[in-house]
Amino acid sequence: MLEKFEGCLLGLAIGDALGMPVEGLSPDWIWKLYGKVDDFLPSPDLGLGPGQFTDDTQMMLIHAESIVEKGGVDPEDLAVKFIRWVKEGAPRGIGHTTLRAIKRLMSGASWRESGIEGEFAAGNGVAMRIAPVGLLNAWTPERLREDVEKAGIITHRNSEAINGGLAVAYAVARLASGASPDGLLEEVCEFVGPSRVTENMRRAGELLGKGVEPERALRILGTGGYVVETVASAFYCFLRTPGDFATSVVTAVMGGYDTDTTAAVTGALSGTFNGIQGIPERWVERVEQGHYIRKLAGAIYELALKRKELS
Repeated sequence: MLEKFEGCLLGLAIGDALGMPVEGLSPDWIWKLYGKVDDFLPSPDLGLGPGQFTDDTQMMLIHAESIVEKGGVDPEDLAVKFIRWVKEGAPRGIGHTTLRAIKRLMSGASWRESGIEGEFAAGNGVAMRIAPVGLLNAWTPERLREDVEKAGIITHRNSEAINGGLAVAYAVARLASGASPDGLLEEVCEFVGPSRVTENMRRAGELLGKGVEPERALRILGTGGYVVETVASAFYCFLRTPGDFATSVVTAVMGGYDTDTTAAVTGALSGTFNGIQGIPERWVERVEQGHYIRKLAGAIYELALKRKELS
């Protein structure tokens, strides 16, 4: 089980790092400029080297660090850490909604009021960073919904953004506790409930059932920053090749547009199911802060076990 926790957080960082250099490009342009992206590449535009990650992993690490330090989801601590992250000038490609929310925190708003509302707040900022919360609740799913909402509304007071976070966190929790990918999509949809997120996830299931190839399927599902697109496409990429981490994350990258986030979420799902042993060693060894990420995963594993014993 520890390998699953390590695989989840490392898988997220690896997917993020693989997608980082081609973020914003269409699938056609990725093919023209790079061919098949199946290894780490630099991004001169971002000033990042091969194996470095973006704000997706940075925010995931903030969640993980806070959980380890506080023994659970503490929105007050998360808010303080988000402010420090922005003040230190560390964000690598922070999303517009997230930045607006953190600036509201910096102006004195509480974590309950800082999140951005409205349809334009339905981004993937919660889904991309929420994996540690799923791991924490691997054996206590009854606490998952409250934890995701507390962590999510700091930046996104939008029901679909929260639903996307719920979908990813619940899937991570189930896979970390040993569940099979068979039937996972429907189980997640039942947990999240009626929403645009679950509608597109069910569409992903239909495309998988019909054997629709990735190029067409991801075009139908969407691979932009809209959470409804990101979550469905990530589940498609994972469930199409559940036992093959490399194929799943590369498929996500080659879908284009918000490549780092789609691949990060795909990597979190696939990494949880396959464990660290199922991730190519060359990526495990070369991803930025790999040893530190494994250490955090181990600490969350211990906390999740304690929650299990106390529940």
